[in-house]
Amino acid sequence: MVSSPITRWPTAARGPVGRVIEVLGDIDAPGVDTEIIIRKHGIPDAHGEEAIEEARRLGGEVGARDLAGRTDFRPLVTVTIDGEHARDFDDAITIERLVNGNYWLGVHIADVAHYVPEGGALDEEAYERATSVYFPDRAVHMFPSDLSTGLCSLNPNVDRLVQSCLMEVDRKGAVVRYEIHDGVIHSNARMTYTDVNAILTDHDEAVSARYRELVPQFELMKELFEVLNRRRHRRGSIDFDLKEPEIVLDDQGLVEAIIAAERNIAHRLIEEFMLLANETVAAHLDDHDVPTLYRIHEEPDPLKVEEFEEFISTLGYSLGKVSSKVTPRDFQKLVERMRGTPEEKPIAFLMLRTMQKARYDPANLGHFGLAADSYTHFTSPIRRYPDLVVHRTLRESRHGGMNEERAGELTEELPEVARHTSERERRADDAERELV
Repeated sequence: MVSSPITRWPTAARGPVGRVIEVLGDIDAPGVDTEIIIRKHGIPDAHGEEAIEEARRLGGEVGARDLAGRTDFRPLVTVTIDGEHARDFDDAITIERLVNGNYWLGVHIADVAHYVPEGGALDEEAYERATSVYFPDRAVHMFPSDLSTGLCSLNPNVDRLVQSCLMEVDRKGAVVRYEIHDGVIHSNARMTYTDVNAILTDHDEAVSARYRELVPQFELMKELFEVLNRRRHRRGSIDFDLKEPEIVLDDQGLVEAIIAAERNIAHRLIEEFMLLANETVAAHLDDHDVPTLYRIHEEPDPLKVEEFEEFISTLGYSLGKVSSKVTPRDFQKLVERMRGTPEEKPIAFLMLRTMQKARYDPANLGHFGLAADSYTHFTSPIRRYPDLVVHRTLRESRHGGMNEERAGELTEELPEVARHTSERERRADDAERELV
């Protein structure tokens, strides 16, 4: 059988008078399946010339003028921890133990808002996309590469602008003090999850020797992770810890294997630190009545909970509550009871379907799954537009720009921004899932 090229037809010109406007390639060629999904879901691929030129004009280095009014974190030991194949690094970590025994954790996030003002070509394109989309063989970035993998990526051994959330965390995992800064960092190392896990879990002598000066930092991170994780568990935060499929491609771009992606200690500690920063920033914005976007997860529909309870009861499980009074802790306890059993995965997926979908909203309605009173997305402005909104409103509120007129504008605009970005997130999820 001879494979044929995939052809795209104009929507209004299908049929006898249709004309070919683009040939995507041979149906069996690597990458063509991704092109099909991109077009099927209407995901913008190439960036416009105006946006590319706007990014290019920013240059590739932090200038002296950029440093005005910023806190200098460059003397601190700073690292990024990401996957082996990551190209954009939007979060970096600093940590130290204070004299009183508490932890001083710094979560430093790329200051995209410094470079992308509202209303420009970069901003308009980013808003339309609302998120980066990640496929097995490539990523469709929200910003052009000059920003996403250049000036706004916290690459090692170069100065980078950040918005920083520094938190004093006590031995019980509570944030007893925090500070938010416009800052500048100079990352000491680009670490991978694999190497950090080799140091902390495998105690690999060769890897530990290579990063000898940083090992005490990672050990302190692990210690703080355990404190924070225990605290989140106590309040009832739900942690499914389901293994996602990971597509392994060969040199020709063909599928070599499909494996269960592992979340090791390095993944989990970074996740815990990001959750803490998101909660801290959300609480700050809420306490100061700043109009912004929250990441909300509402309580599940009691009818769906009732149907879920009926199903799991046939397998010998129960939430132990009437559907209208169920709490995150009830779901958490169920997850723990079924962990490691044959029925764990199907029940967990059904549990996810029972719950509401997380979304963006100007109202702080809390996050049921995390058992958090306030939650937002602050940590990934390179790849999520709502995070960029949070960075802008956070800075305006800290520097006196959030006057009554500005607050009124945001109150009017944010409901549509929330609706649009939530819809674009669902589109990205659907596209990624369909290709896998």
